[in-house]
Amino acid sequence: MAGREVALPAQPHSLAPLYPAQFFAGVVVIALGPMLNSVLRDLHISLAQAGIVSIGFAFGRLLGVLLLNFSLARVPLKWALVGSAWVQAIGLAAAGLFAHGLWSLFAMYLVVGIAGVLPSIIPGMWVGYHVREHTARSMLLVQFVFAIGVVVAPPVIGAALGLGSSWRWIFVGEAAFAAVMGVVQAALPLTDIPGRENLRYRQLREVAGFAPRFLGVMLLATFLYVGSESTISVWVAKFEADSFGASAAWAAFAVTLFWAGIMVGRYLTVFLTRRHRSSRLLAFFAAVLAVFAVAVGVSPVQALSQVSAFLCGLGASAIFSLISGYTSKFPGWYASVVYSAVMVAAMLGSTVFPYLTGPLAQWAGFRVAISFTAVPAVIVLGLSFVLHRLAGEPKVQDRGILAGGGVPLG
Repeated sequence: MAGREVALPAQPHSLAPLYPAQFFAGVVVIALGPMLNSVLRDLHISLAQAGIVSIGFAFGRLLGVLLLNFSLARVPLKWALVGSAWVQAIGLAAAGLFAHGLWSLFAMYLVVGIAGVLPSIIPGMWVGYHVREHTARSMLLVQFVFAIGVVVAPPVIGAALGLGSSWRWIFVGEAAFAAVMGVVQAALPLTDIPGRENLRYRQLREVAGFAPRFLGVMLLATFLYVGSESTISVWVAKFEADSFGASAAWAAFAVTLFWAGIMVGRYLTVFLTRRHRSSRLLAFFAAVLAVFAVAVGVSPVQALSQVSAFLCGLGASAIFSLISGYTSKFPGWYASVVYSAVMVAAMLGSTVFPYLTGPLAQWAGFRVAISFTAVPAVIVLGLSFVLHRLAGEPKVQDRGILAGGGVPLG
């Protein structure tokens, strides 16, 4: 969203009001993966068509980003978060109670995606505007809470499925949780981004012209990274079930391990960045993601595949935070627009790659399809060196962009 001023905020702000939104965003974004096998079986959806449901969710998230930036500038961010929770409650309840085939589930998950992206994008926009120093540290802390939601949800869903619960009632349970989160968010104070306006073409050109090559590399790296991450998130449970005959609970545990690796990695990265520049860390984590994505796919036994899923999560953990931390290189309200553009690239990545995985798995086998997620990670590794050059990073950062300060963490 645009604003009339490029002036920077003078006072620090607490991150705490952003945590509930990020936690629930993590729950919703991961919930389909552990249920996918049951959903496909009950609704008679083929493996090749399975990615269409993810497309509905991802396309909805893309529409939500556009809606927030082009139509909702007059809505305070706090109430945008509250409204998104209640709309998600409606969409999730409808999915659980009324979905009867591929396209009805697609439509209902489209609604969930439109509303569900707001808790993902608003915290990043808020941090990009209000936190002008140590931005990546604050991004990591907020996204750490997102990772907690993603780690908690799969074992709960897997246990419920293992005890005989239908995926339909799990959707209804998510809907009830969404309604409660809306009430919680309404009770929390949240400073708005001042001077927000609905974007116009002229303003988009202004932002894009500020540092076009730098912005383009950020968007490409985000597209590729999120493609890898979302493919693992959506498909690893189904892969474990088909390749190793894993039960619903054990298949869901692979998703938990992947996101546990992400959560642990984000926590550790806060300390690593005190000694290493962002682009160097980006290259390292992309390499780890590539190596262990292949290991997940080629492991001969389930235990090794699940350990690799955890290590794959470690590799994926900090990449998005490190890329989005570069938004602080853009002044004032530009940073919010750039973060929105990063989220659009993320939505496109989460749409394209999971969809392609289904046909690839049917044509070449599931092991090849999962291992293929290493390819975009390798490209991100190469782009990290380009980002280093374009961002003008020093060889040794002054205690790193994440070292202390920034905002109070209460």
